[in-house]
Amino acid sequence: MSIAAWEFDPACFRDKHILISGAAGFLGSHMVDALLSVGGRVTGVDNLSTGNLDNLAEARKNPNFYFIRHDVVGELPVKGPFDFVAHLASPASPVDYHRLGIETMLVNSLGTKNLLDLVRASNAVFLLASTSEVYGDPLVHPQEETYWGNVNPTGPRACYDESKRFAEALTMEYHRRYKLDVRIARIFNSILADQYVVLFNDEEMHVDRVGIYAEQVRMAPETRRVFVPAFNPVTLRMELRPASTLIRCHPCRDAYELHLRYGRRVKVTGDHSVFVPNTEGYPVPKPVREIRVGDYVAIPGKLPVLERDRTHILMAQEFARNTQDPNELWGWAVRHPSFPELVTRRRDKIHRVLGNSVHFKRTKNFHNTIVCATRKWMKQGCLPLYVLWRLGIEAPEDAEIAPYGGSNLWLPNCIKITNNLLWFMGLFLAEGAEHSSRGAHFLSLSSDQEYLDRAKAILEDHFRVHPGLVPPGKGRGPQLYVHSKSLHHLFTRVLGLREQRVPSWIMQLPLSRVKYFLEGFRCGDGTHSGKKVGNELVFDTTSEALAVDLLYLLLRFGIVSSWGCYETTFRKRYGERRFPFHRVTVCSLDTFDILSWDRGVKQNLNARRTGDLVWAKVLDIRPTVLTPYVYDFSIPEAENFVAGNGVCCHNTYGPRMRPHDGRVVSNFITQALKGEPLTIYGDGQQTRSFVYVTDEIDGLLRLLAAPHAKGEAVNIGNPEERTIINFAEVTAELCGREFKAEFRELPLDDPLRRCPDITKARALLGWEPGIPIREGLSRTIAYFRKC
Repeated sequence: MSIAAWEFDPACFRDKHILISGAAGFLGSHMVDALLSVGGRVTGVDNLSTGNLDNLAEARKNPNFYFIRHDVVGELPVKGPFDFVAHLASPASPVDYHRLGIETMLVNSLGTKNLLDLVRASNAVFLLASTSEVYGDPLVHPQEETYWGNVNPTGPRACYDESKRFAEALTMEYHRRYKLDVRIARIFNSILADQYVVLFNDEEMHVDRVGIYAEQVRMAPETRRVFVPAFNPVTLRMELRPASTLIRCHPCRDAYELHLRYGRRVKVTGDHSVFVPNTEGYPVPKPVREIRVGDYVAIPGKLPVLERDRTHILMAQEFARNTQDPNELWGWAVRHPSFPELVTRRRDKIHRVLGNSVHFKRTKNFHNTIVCATRKWMKQGCLPLYVLWRLGIEAPEDAEIAPYGGSNLWLPNCIKITNNLLWFMGLFLAEGAEHSSRGAHFLSLSSDQEYLDRAKAILEDHFRVHPGLVPPGKGRGPQLYVHSKSLHHLFTRVLGLREQRVPSWIMQLPLSRVKYFLEGFRCGDGTHSGKKVGNELVFDTTSEALAVDLLYLLLRFGIVSSWGCYETTFRKRYGERRFPFHRVTVCSLDTFDILSWDRGVKQNLNARRTGDLVWAKVLDIRPTVLTPYVYDFSIPEAENFVAGNGVCCHNTYGPRMRPHDGRVVSNFITQALKGEPLTIYGDGQQTRSFVYVTDEIDGLLRLLAAPHAKGEAVNIGNPEERTIINFAEVTAELCGREFKAEFRELPLDDPLRRCPDITKARALLGWEPGIPIREGLSRTIAYFRKC
């Protein structure tokens, strides 16, 4: 098998028997969880000198997990056989291995030998969790696996550094003499997509699939303000809470799709949690793999937003803002009485703009061409939008805009967004269509005659256009149409009505305004005739994304709607061909008059409520296929967010680091949260690299599984190098504290530089860390706040 052809599949551990020493520790417990999640059978061994059984609380409920409290320095009470053995047992922090120096040396010597003998008897694959400390205070930077290190064999750190070097040497001797399949991971420091999410990025609302959003923008807390709807754990009211990070992980676990009452659905990994009621009716997180049909799960009964009204549109400004190629602005002309004087005053500058553009061909008569063009513009009182943009001049509000050189229909530059126009936009999204081909651009709208008459009047009043009306014919209703490239561009490119989505700016309008848009949609594809009027309200659409938008838009009024997918036929036109559509249904309201909802509407649901949460019954649970990445928000002090088509989700990733274990991560976080100065040894210019624990476990499992990694030592670390003082500053910032430091003398043999070369890990395992330091650190801080 060639290395290039190998792809890591966590399912390779299914039904395999794996022994993990140090199973109750920081890394060991996460490896246990990862292997159990893919169907592995795991035996965990730990003497609990530094491990914690709480880390294995969920694993111990799994029948595929067996725990033995034992020190691997002594004779092992298990004989196997095992398919894999991972040796992760060892004190790993300065506090521990200074207190347990002899024990540290024994577990890395005798403990390693005992496990290697077990491997030999089982013909298993052996993974030794070594450390970057084998490089000591390195003289080579970054550190490649071929570097032999610079270690003090008698210093205060030697009990750890040298015992790990001995463990590596012993492992390789067993490999050479007994042909054992071994691999060594040199671990550097560790810290801990197709679902819709709701968030506000720099005050703009997004209801989008999280994977798509993540590809569009990398959330950087120092440059972006990101808020998500979440319930307050104290008041249980839905609020907008700041999100510190959007976390992207490589999944190596199971995933499920929950189907709840009201058509709510969400896809999550098995170790994510949703919220269920405790005996007092308050929400508590529960891992999805433990959820059962018949349980009740929290869904939001209300959606808070960052409200932003929009009273008008400046078409020229929006046309310039919504283009990726500035040369497209040559397609538009702006007219205003002040432009002849402007052209006279700025003629030389305009000529330079034209000389640098690609719009005019450079012939021997080039100068005459641009002079004639400016004279023509002076005479007509207009300028190409491209020229205005290059001059840095905004078109006056009372200007007019039209296609450059191709239309006598000038539209007003300033369009007032009245309640009537919002109604028209809702109707157009429900029943409208657009067409653009070979120079023809038009909008059309099919609906009841009374709505078309109203729409025609709105277009005439707002845009000074003259729509045409097509009377009803055999098998079709009446239709309104208008030919206008400017209007077509406005509706499709600027207002965002080409996509089958509710534009974000409409989602954020005040309720007193957004109700007109929703009423317009009702007149198009909602209930407006028949027996259901006054008893039920439905909105139909062929777009799943639009149905999700409507669910969330209704939640703004505190209305919980139901979603369902159905099929219909149009036998007269298409015979038995079936057409899927989505229906959003609203029931049990005290009024179905949408235009009164902003003053308050009551809904009598047949469901329990707790604060702003509604308890929806689980109707079905289905295994689902994992996406290449899974995502999570870190919401400090709330740790919940809204996902899918309206389900409250909880993040259950936790670092499991001990707050006082002496390592730089836990020390800095613990001190910062207490408001204490951060202890920095030396001048803080020594460097370290940190890896989020899910990345670390992914690398270890890849190394354990790779058939071509026999006898290899591989760095599993982050090539991003940071100084200790920079790391302290970031920690204080993310903890919301002012940075204060207390400098102390640098301990003997403390390495000055530490950064791995992971070329080998990339080539051999296809691995590299995927979670930036700020994301992982924010996640770990959120965990420590709960400790």
